[in-house]
Amino acid sequence: SIIKEEETAADLELKARVFSFGEYKADVQDKMLVSLNKKVTEVYRRCIGENEANLGTLQLLTVIEHQLDDLLECLERVPQTKIEQAEKAKEKERRMRMRDEKVRQQRQLQEERVQRALARAQADIKKKTGRKLMFRSEPVPIKEKEDEDQGLIDQEKEEALYYFT
Repeated sequence: SIIKEEETAADLELKARVFSFGEYKADVQDKMLVSLNKKVTEVYRRCIGENEANLGTLQLLTVIEHQLDDLLECLERVPQTKIEQAEKAKEKERRMRMRDEKVRQQRQLQEERVQRALARAQADIKKKTGRKLMFRSEPVPIKEKEDEDQGLIDQEKEEALYYFT
């Protein structure tokens, strides 16, 4: 057993060296460990109850793991139909919660719109000052000049059509 404990100690020492290797400083490690301890304590409190025995983090994780194993064994013994019914009930409850949340958000948005409209209605009216804006007038259309030669040619064509047809 002494050899086994020495191997465990060497393994833990190796893990500690790997953990502290590189950018990790003692302050950062302490903060990380405290954060992990808080999270594990919170999970323990939600799953099992209060930590009355002041167990350490590893003991808390062990108790949580045993509780999880027990629950999984109980789950295997429960008939499949009851599990499906429970899942359907949970899904239905989740959908109802989502629907209620959506309705609540829509109601809140509508209320905010009404508040904004009321604020706009009660705000002072701004009178426009200064000259009114005018649209640009359209430019004068440009008349195309007829070529005198073209006019003569057109007149000759008309005469030719009149006399020779």
